[in-house]
Order: sequence, then structure tokens, then C-alpha cells
Amino acid sequence: MADLDQPRLPRPNKVTGGKPAIPESGTALAIIDKIPSGGSIAVRGSWGGARNRRDRTSWHVSKSQCEGLIAAARYAEHLGLAFNRHWTVHYERAGIADIDAAGFVGRLLKLARGHATRKQGQFTAVWVRENGEGKGGHVHILMHMPAERTLRGRTRRWVTLAGGTYRPRTSRVVSIGGRLLSADSGSEHYQHNAAAVLAYVLKGADRQTGEALSLPRSGEGGLVIGKRCGWSQNIGESARGN
Repeated sequence: MADLDQPRLPRPNKVTGGKPAIPESGTALAIIDKIPSGGSIAVRGSWGGARNRRDRTSWHVSKSQCEGLIAAARYAEHLGLAFNRHWTVHYERAGIADIDAAGFVGRLLKLARGHATRKQGQFTAVWVRENGEGKGGHVHILMHMPAERTLRGRTRRWVTLAGGTYRPRTSRVVSIGGRLLSADSGSEHYQHNAAAVLAYVLKGADRQTGEALSLPRSGEGGLVIGKRCGWSQNIGESARGN
């Protein structure tokens, strides 16, 4: 499981009730305690974070964005909707230009949410785009999808429905903690894996932010056009009461 081949982090403190407190810095912030458009099609609704603009560029995930992603992940767990799947989509391989990628990601998330929420299921997600040398433009999505909702064969279709051309190795989904029900158990094994995968998707932070948040890796973001990261509104600042 190459995407999750990261050192284990210390087990985070458990949230016991109420809204989880978010530390300002240090290792505790770097782990889980436990989109508007970017192209020709507008995506409205449930994707938080700063608005996307086609003239907006960045090389790294900012400190405030990292803090927002961490807070959203912690709140998802607080709601009982901890992330159980890590979905990586290599949108450049699918023929999506970086300038159109944020809209493409928004459409993917809309399709995933629709699948999750049928029959009153629930969905949470955070996502981060990267543009690594040798990998091209891609996005990491951490999401809660009801365990009974299979994704077998679906993500390939979603890539096509969102406007891409599916090619081998475009989409990959792995279970966080090794089993879909691991997130529900809240076990130490799940906590370590969830912390490691969150730290992994934050590796696009600049070096200074990486040091401030005690991230094991940083400075690996690459040039991205448009919105770089975000979260579903149900775990964003307004939902948390921030």
C-alpha cells in the first residue's frame, strides 16, 4: 500500500465530547485526534475552503489550509464519520489540464457524495491537489463512505462522468486501517493509520509549515492552478461553529 507507507505517529488524544479543541501548533496538530469550479463547468454547494480562481496559483499548502484540513478531519471523527477510504486520482493521466482540475475534483466529489448519501447514508471528505515530478497533477481525497457502499468499478466511471478519459492507474482507492470498519472501531491501529495518511496528504505544505506542525514530510506540493484543497461543508468552519 504505497500511498500509506509512512512512519507511524504517536496515538492522538481521544475526543471525549463537545467540539474538539484544535491546538495551535506542534505534533498534536499534525495528526488526527481521535469546489467551486476550476474549468468550464461550475460546481456549486458543499466544498469548503477559499474560492477557486483560474488565475490563482500556489506551490504549497499554506499553514492555515493545513490547520483547516486537520480541524475538518478531527471534526469528522467527532461526528462518527471518520475517514475510511483514501482515493487518489491522477487527473493529468485522465487528460484534465491543471487549470480545469479543481472543477473536475468537485464533480468527482459530487458523484461520491451522491453514492454515499443514498438511503440516508452520510459523507465527509477532505482533499488536496499535488503536481509532483514524474506523477503529474493528482488529488488525494480522504473520505467517509458507508462501509456497505462498494466502490468497485465505480470510480472509473466517475472519472469519465466528471469529464476525464479513464486510463490504467488513473484511480486508486485503499481502505484506511486495512478494513472499512476500522474507522468505526476507533482502534489504536486505525488511529495510527488515519494519522499517518492525513500527514501524508499534507506533505505539500512548505518546509516552514512542516516544521511548525511537526509533519514527517513537507515541501512536496508542486505548482497548482486554482483551488488546491478543501473539505465538505459539514465538517468546515461553519459546521464546527468557528
